[in-house]
Order: sequence, then structure tokens, then C-alpha cells
Amino acid sequence: MSIEYEAKVGVEDLNMVEERLQTLGAQLIDIVDEEDTYIDLNPCIDMALRDVALRIRIYRSVISNRERCELTYKGPRKSRDLKIRKEITVAIDSGYKAIDIFRELGFRSITIYKRRKIYRYGVAKIFLDDVKGLGKFVEIEIENVNSIDEFREILTKILDTLNLPKQLIPKSYLEIMLARSSTVSL
Repeated sequence: MSIEYEAKVGVEDLNMVEERLQTLGAQLIDIVDEEDTYIDLNPCIDMALRDVALRIRIYRSVISNRERCELTYKGPRKSRDLKIRKEITVAIDSGYKAIDIFRELGFRSITIYKRRKIYRYGVAKIFLDDVKGLGKFVEIEIENVNSIDEFREILTKILDTLNLPKQLIPKSYLEIMLARSSTVSL
């Protein structure tokens, strides 16, 4: 179990951000295609009311051509404007079989697809996300942080260095998807 410290901003052009990262000497870690399937446990648990999520992620590396899958619980947020929450993740053998199990049990799900470039820049991982149907985003995850104040301080420096907007998006991609389309639901 760990606490995840991350923030998200919307951008028009991921190429400009990537060029800036490369100029700064950031290291490209991977390029992945991700399928994030969120499982709705309602009526057992009202996930939205409790501000928790259960996700099955299937990663396909474009660079290594490898696939891996994981099941993740995300706890309630500890901040309104940032994504700071408990996260418990376990590796699983087959994401599709896990999704099938939940569907067979009658649970609903929604899948979000994205192409993600992952960079390492100092203490941060920078994710350049092109999310199908939602747009382009930069997520900044800072590791080994001891407090929200420390996270905000490092985050502000990175946003300034990368010339990124200060308007943080506290919602998950799932929440953005559900808010944009009244016809989409879990």
C-alpha cells in the first residue's frame, strides 16, 4: 500500500511538452497503450459516494512489446484539488479474465483507452496522455513525498519549468468521461 501524489493538467499540444522534457534531459521510460477498466460494485458499494475506485489496467509497451496487468484499489482523496489517495495494486495474470469474472457476477464496467508516454524527470514521473474521447493531458506523479505541502512545492516548480497551466484537474479520467457524456454510465 502506498499514497499516490499526482496532479493532472489539460494541454493542447503534447509534442511541445515532450520537446521541453527532452531539452531538460528527462528520460523516456516507456510508451504504453493502456486499457483502464473501472468496475462498479454498486449495489454492494456506492463507489462514487465513497470516492473509491477499483481498476483493472492492461499495459502494452510499444517499446518492449510486453503486456502486464494489474488490479488497483484507489481510496478516497485526501485533497480536493489534487489526486492524493491510498493505492493498493496487485499484479494479475489476465486483465480480460478478471473483467469477465466481474461481468459474470453482474458488475458493470467502463473502459478508458489511452496512449501514454512516461518520462522520468528528477523525483517525478511525467505522463503524457492522449486519452481517447477526452483529449490530451499531462499527469505529474511525485514519489517519496512526505506531505501535501512538499508535494505542492515540487509540483509548482515542475509546472513552471515545463510552462504548464496551473489549472489542476482533480478528477480522474473516469470522472471526466462520465461528466462529459450523460449517456455513458457504469
